[in-house]
Amino acid sequence: MRLELKLAMASVMIWLSSVSLAADSDQCYRDYSAGKVLQAYNSCLPLAQVGDPQAAFIVARLYALGVEGGPPNWETAVEWLTRSAAGGYSEAAYNLAIAHQVGKGTPVNLAESVAYYRQSAEQGNPKAMRNLALLYEKGDGVEQDLAQAFSLYQASAEAGLADSQLKIGLMLFRGEGVDQDRLAARRWIEQAAESGYDQAQLALAGILIDSEPANAIEWYQRSAAQGNPYAAHNLALVYSDGFIIPPDLLQALAYADVSIELGNPKTQALYDKILTKIQQEGIKGTALSHRQDAADSQMGSATETAVWLRDRDWLQQQSPGFYAVQLARLASQESALRFMTEYQLQGRVDVVRLAADDYVVLLQDSFADKAMAQNAYRDKLPSTLVNEAWVRSYRSLYAK
Repeated sequence: MRLELKLAMASVMIWLSSVSLAADSDQCYRDYSAGKVLQAYNSCLPLAQVGDPQAAFIVARLYALGVEGGPPNWETAVEWLTRSAAGGYSEAAYNLAIAHQVGKGTPVNLAESVAYYRQSAEQGNPKAMRNLALLYEKGDGVEQDLAQAFSLYQASAEAGLADSQLKIGLMLFRGEGVDQDRLAARRWIEQAAESGYDQAQLALAGILIDSEPANAIEWYQRSAAQGNPYAAHNLALVYSDGFIIPPDLLQALAYADVSIELGNPKTQALYDKILTKIQQEGIKGTALSHRQDAADSQMGSATETAVWLRDRDWLQQQSPGFYAVQLARLASQESALRFMTEYQLQGRVDVVRLAADDYVVLLQDSFADKAMAQNAYRDKLPSTLVNEAWVRSYRSLYAK
């Protein structure tokens, strides 16, 4: 009877201990998710020390961030990643593979990197599959094997990674590591493009430009709208050369300007070429005053709307080389009006309707150079808007 009682008490103690550990684990994760670095460290470290792999991973991340506001400690982070990976935590193995690959907190060791990528991939981590595929594709740390690379990319793509979907699409398109199949290639690249991946949108446009130019231009535009400078460059080419669609030099110049603003200096030569052609053909924008006649402000609400609501025709009358300060991009006229009212901007801004559901709010002042605009708007805007303002040329706004 005593033995049975002792066993029952032991079972209760084990159960209570497991409940306590589960509660502690929840607290550890909550603190980490809330960005409470010190609290997370204090709640996760005891768990990590007794072998909890998720807690060990979190402790590693905290050391990488810098515990107690100190500098990152990559060496200690790697130690905890190693313990977490040994406990079967796939994300730790993935991060540890990267550390060994680039030499962060540990010397570069491609053999170790491959081993940890393989461990994480076998545990179902699609990012590890993708990175291991790249090593097989390039022959880094392993013997080059394009078929193995394709197989790993495909597993990652099927798990939903857009960059892997693009990769196997391109490999199918070129017949690299797999038999060429351009229909399947297009399906994979379209899937990645539809998910919003700008590189896939750029690639899909390049594939379609000769056979489906209107569709290709739409994909270039979607990619450029997400900040892809190469898509903007290609749109500048399409609108300037006239081989695919009738030329539109102002539109071409706008996209060239966007490409340069997005960080592609190689577009400068194309920009200069388009600008020279515009000057030779006598195409130019005309700068108009943003200010309305005082009498307009005395009229009713319909006229009041006309004071601040503009369209593309108005936009293309602005001097293309001048700069505007964009405060917001909104989906409706009502949203724009609420924005103006909230920040008390009536009489100080123009709202340009670029499309049915695309409105930009601009300060009424124009500036001859970018630095002047950047210096000026800080004194003109509420402090809550200063960090949201974007100085851009009127030319870049021409882009559809």
